[in-house]
Amino acid sequence: MLKIVRHKGRVLLSVGGKVMNQAIYCALDMGRAEYETVWRTALDRFAAHRMGIYLVGVPHRWEKKFELTPFWDGDRISARPLHEPVEKMDGGPAYAIERDPEAWVMIRFSPRPPANWRERHPDELVMDRTGRRHLSPSLASRLYQDSAAEYCRCLIEFCESRPWGKRCLGYINYQLGEGTHDPLCSGWQYDYSPVMLARWREHLRTKYGSDTALRKEWGDPNASLESAEAPPEELDGPIKQVAGLLYWQARAQNQPMRDYLELVRDLYHEMLRKQTAASRKAAGPGKLLLFDTFKIPQQGWSLDGFFDMNASWPMVYPEVLSGSGNMDVAAYVRADPDFDGLGAPYDYQARGAGGIFEPEALADSMVLRKRVFFVEQDIRTYAGKVHNCGMMRNLKEFAAVTWRDLASALTRGFMNYMTDHNADYYSDPPMHRIVARQVEVLKESVRWPHETVPGIAMILDDRAALETNGSGHVMNEAVMWEQKTGISRCGVPYRIYLLDDLRLPEFPEHRVFYFPNLYRVDDARLELLRRRVLRDGNVVVWGPGSGISDGETISAEWATRLTGFHFTSQPVNYQRRVQICDFTHPITAGLPSDTIFGSAIAYGPVLYPTDGLPLGWAWSKFGGDDTGLALKSFGRGARGENAPKARLAKGDYAALFTTAVPLPPALWRGIARFAGAHVYIEENDVLLADSSVVAVHSLKGGPRLIRLPSPRRVTDLITGRKISVRTDGIRVRLSAPDTRMFLLDDPASRPAGSN
Repeated sequence: MLKIVRHKGRVLLSVGGKVMNQAIYCALDMGRAEYETVWRTALDRFAAHRMGIYLVGVPHRWEKKFELTPFWDGDRISARPLHEPVEKMDGGPAYAIERDPEAWVMIRFSPRPPANWRERHPDELVMDRTGRRHLSPSLASRLYQDSAAEYCRCLIEFCESRPWGKRCLGYINYQLGEGTHDPLCSGWQYDYSPVMLARWREHLRTKYGSDTALRKEWGDPNASLESAEAPPEELDGPIKQVAGLLYWQARAQNQPMRDYLELVRDLYHEMLRKQTAASRKAAGPGKLLLFDTFKIPQQGWSLDGFFDMNASWPMVYPEVLSGSGNMDVAAYVRADPDFDGLGAPYDYQARGAGGIFEPEALADSMVLRKRVFFVEQDIRTYAGKVHNCGMMRNLKEFAAVTWRDLASALTRGFMNYMTDHNADYYSDPPMHRIVARQVEVLKESVRWPHETVPGIAMILDDRAALETNGSGHVMNEAVMWEQKTGISRCGVPYRIYLLDDLRLPEFPEHRVFYFPNLYRVDDARLELLRRRVLRDGNVVVWGPGSGISDGETISAEWATRLTGFHFTSQPVNYQRRVQICDFTHPITAGLPSDTIFGSAIAYGPVLYPTDGLPLGWAWSKFGGDDTGLALKSFGRGARGENAPKARLAKGDYAALFTTAVPLPPALWRGIARFAGAHVYIEENDVLLADSSVVAVHSLKGGPRLIRLPSPRRVTDLITGRKISVRTDGIRVRLSAPDTRMFLLDDPASRPAGSN
């Protein structure tokens, strides 16, 4: 019987009371004839390593204008293949088990409607404001919702009936659009289709009940429940008009957008719930159900801006995740008993050598909530037939990147799986000497204790877009690029959580709390922060718009209520840049004299703190004398202001307010040290650590000193060589690009006389 267990601090899978190893490989078989040999050859290479789990796909038929799954044709959905021989459907799972008889398989699939379903049901598809139909079903389409759920049930029912079904651990549902709604990726926030129009008016009738109430809340004397249209695409207006549209919005300015985003959330949760329920009905209680969705760490992503080689990155664009229904995630996870966790790729931006391994979805939240998290290690190497999206250009980069990725997964407690996208990325034989050792490490890792060490917590509000004009450009800077260029490179471990995670008793201790998008403040949120964050000498970093809204209006008064700072406010969109001006404070001491951070992205209203200690000046409008980075202590302040054994309690903390993001790594390092966090390394390398593993990844060669929080027994995990029986520092020399990874044992826990 499969169980999700917390084993030595990790969330792992247990079968028959035995914890499974974490070695997982995915060989995609999408049914294309040209891939038939490739995926089998690729799987053979990994079968030699005796992986624990093999992910295999369900074949599709791809033709020039016709896309078909074996279980869905037009309006027919069947638990027996409609077109392909049953034996062909057995190919992937049966072959994996044949090559590795002790292995388990998981089936990955997507509830994608075939082309002939779309042709039959054009009114169920998204329609943009120009009247153009998109290929995506509307989120309001009950027909698609029910059909997709039935497809999930039939596919899983078929798999469970096969001889290999008893070796199937479960299923990963790669949601249509991988948890995002495709039209938003192309810049279309609203759906004007007949089915969405009907659900929209139904939603408004339920919420407001009368035209009088609707008109009052919308500030529109002509609004009507029976004739309400979808909100206008304001972000797609004339350049001057959009440039003047303030980013943070009062409710009276954006209530129709708020109503629409809440409807989309309800529709997406409804659709996902139908799929989880149908999947559980077919799979039974002993199978794992994972989903590719809830990508809150990707807030601000422009998918077409990155992936479409013919599309420019837009200046403003709809925030994709909120518009796709990825809001109130914690409430959904709590309410759905059939939801076992997430499976998602890692962020494609800055993922090559020198970059970071950051899952697209909520890895740290899932681990905290005892849900499974699989991340797809889609590395795209020089050896493959597809050369894009973070390709490893040679064997040295391959080693550096894959060891970095493995260290990220192990130190944060989730599972990553090596992936071939039918391109034979691992076809260079020397790669498999590296992979062989990595598999050994994965198998050994189930014996190591895993505990999050106190570091930096990025806390995300998945309802933040409700207080804005709907654009993603600000959160792209404050959330996504802060991960890649700031907190990941400061020498202190970081984690990414939902705001709601702070309510959990299991929430781990951290020293620094960064709130990039906590725009709305209310009594309940203030009480949560006072109870869990604003205490014990922690340091809080408030992003540019922290507390700017009370849910009704936009005001510096509300920001003061949350942050404790007082402000001047300018009701304009303006670019943000800050220059460090005080190099005497412990946070900024040692920074280069030219430390300037921020970007040319303009957003507003602009808040400049007027009290606290100025650490940075803002390069502000009309050359104003404004503070861009300020520090303020409350109670006894931060740990760095107190003796090591000082008793700090509720109300003892320090806070920084910054008008610009992202912050540079050296500044984060100073903040973390002031908060009492342990700094492992002084270089701006990628640092990864938990209680048992520490690793460093860099494009820069040369000597490094990794300082440990306490003396430990150290083993080089890449070579297997013992480094020291007891040391509080690891001296290494990096040969760029390079990753070094070490196992830390407590010498006191070793039997007497052991080495």
